[in-house]
Amino acid sequence: MKLFSNKNLYKIYANFVFVLHFILVLVVVFGWLIPGDFFYVFLIFFSLTLISEILLGYCVLTKIEFDLRKKIDPDKKFDKSCIVHYIRSWRGLSPREPVINKNNFFQKNSFIFIMLGLLSVSLLWRVFVY
Repeated sequence: MKLFSNKNLYKIYANFVFVLHFILVLVVVFGWLIPGDFFYVFLIFFSLTLISEILLGYCVLTKIEFDLRKKIDPDKKFDKSCIVHYIRSWRGLSPREPVINKNNFFQKNSFIFIMLGLLSVSLLWRVFVY
């Protein structure tokens, strides 16, 4: 077996995207706590994440990673959210079935509301603490 077969390359790429994605999540969730000019890095990543969710309905990095992992194992099922997928996976649970008919406005846009809440807290923190 070759060291760098297609499946091995896909796995390397998928793992790289996962690490990059993990760092992005840390910056978006905790970046506002770091003092100084890092706040602007947080705002850029935060804005890109929010725009991706609003325009596409998903995170671009999640889609890239899951597409790469599908090339390794086409039968593998994934959740819509990378975080939910890995939490469920680490707990030994299978991916959830997709909810096709979300009638509730808040349920349909819950991630956007969470992101806006995080932005509000981060801006208040920046104004009153720094």
